[in-house]
Amino acid sequence: MKSNIKIRICAVLLVLLIGACGAAPCLAGGADYQAQYGAVLNYLHGSAPAFGSVGGEWKVLALARSGRYELDSEYFANYYSSIEAYVASVGSDKLHPSKSTDNSRLVIALTAIGKDARNVAGFDLTAPIKELDYDKKQGINGVIYALIALGTRSDYADSTVKNTLVDFILGRELSGGGWSLGNMFDPDMTAAAITALAPYGKASAAIGRAVSRLSEAQRSDGGFESMGIYNCESCAQVVLALSAIGADCDTDARFIKDGGSLLDALCSFYTGQGFAHTEGGSLNVMASEQAAYALCAYDRFKKGRTDLFDMSDVQPKPTAAPTAAPTAAPTSAPTAAPTAAPTAVPTTSPTTAPTAELTAAPTSGGAEETAPAPTEEATEGPSEMPTDAPEPTAEPAGSTDVTELPAADATELPDAADEEPSPAPAGEADVHGDPGSDREGSAAPYIIGAAAVVILAAGALLLIKKRKGR
Repeated sequence: MKSNIKIRICAVLLVLLIGACGAAPCLAGGADYQAQYGAVLNYLHGSAPAFGSVGGEWKVLALARSGRYELDSEYFANYYSSIEAYVASVGSDKLHPSKSTDNSRLVIALTAIGKDARNVAGFDLTAPIKELDYDKKQGINGVIYALIALGTRSDYADSTVKNTLVDFILGRELSGGGWSLGNMFDPDMTAAAITALAPYGKASAAIGRAVSRLSEAQRSDGGFESMGIYNCESCAQVVLALSAIGADCDTDARFIKDGGSLLDALCSFYTGQGFAHTEGGSLNVMASEQAAYALCAYDRFKKGRTDLFDMSDVQPKPTAAPTAAPTAAPTSAPTAAPTAAPTAVPTTSPTTAPTAELTAAPTSGGAEETAPAPTEEATEGPSEMPTDAPEPTAEPAGSTDVTELPAADATELPDAADEEPSPAPAGEADVHGDPGSDREGSAAPYIIGAAAVVILAAGALLLIKKRKGR
């Protein structure tokens, strides 16, 4: 009789413990993004890139910054040859009369593969995007991506140029925090602005307000929507922005809602090969490219590597000063063929960078200009927004010197005494999230619970055997 009672008690405890351990699987380990990350990189490398906001620069960036190809591979050499031919055919350092994002996007991609964007077929592609009036033709969108592009290398622009762009973006902050092409808060544009402003100390207060606004706008399932559409690209842009400021999109308490983390939400768009634009949709190139470089940025953050757009770890090959006539051939011939077969998981680091591995892809995404869905255009990195985007109505206040912070300091929020009150909490700990909310650091209770399950199960089996023995 006593034996039966003991067995029943053990059985009840076993059921309760199993239920408790199974109730919070995401809290114990977080999202495993490596399989999706490796698969989408393999998908993207399947076709040759060409100049363009889809199937071009963003794909090159994801493949380069992830280390999927070596910088001197034939894959990148062929791409660079096609770009030289294209720039020579345009015959100008300004690739489009009103779309500065064409220049910005290409500057980012070329820098990622170790090329100097100041001498491409004899043209300086950084020159036009140093002009605020040109960048503003695409509204704040153009200014954001110009700042990102010029920040990929320290010698692309001086502090005066960068300061002008930073002040313009700060001057367009919405009431309550965040940014938009118009007057309504938009997560894509807000995330892109955070990514661009991350290295600049003067922007820390605005970044803090924007992060708080993004947390408030996050859906209960962990994702984001833009223009009323729940989509992959919006999630990717926020993952990118949080990685740029050192906030973990999978463990930061501010970005974990009832349905899971932001990383969980991004991975939910995975189709088995790449990513879909909308939940349950089919494979989409633009969504796959943006998810790829967002996961690349997150992966680099987790592994302590340089930020996606901090390309100081890329060693560009020496190039001569720009000449009037276009060069006849690429500055370097391919020295290695692309890898024979795609790998399941991205390589840890390229072999060509002598001092460090490659950095991640751009924070902005390339937008699909012909896509019917509003978010596909908006998330075209908010960089590829229509050229008739609403023009800001006021110039920013006077500028001061830009202070570029080291990577370790870039995520610090301002002290409350130095800045105007804002919804954003102050202090570096607020940007990185409360250590107590780190799900990777809270596995102990679940390990103990699992051990208890094993012990109780063994005890129950022992009692049953004894009972049978009687």
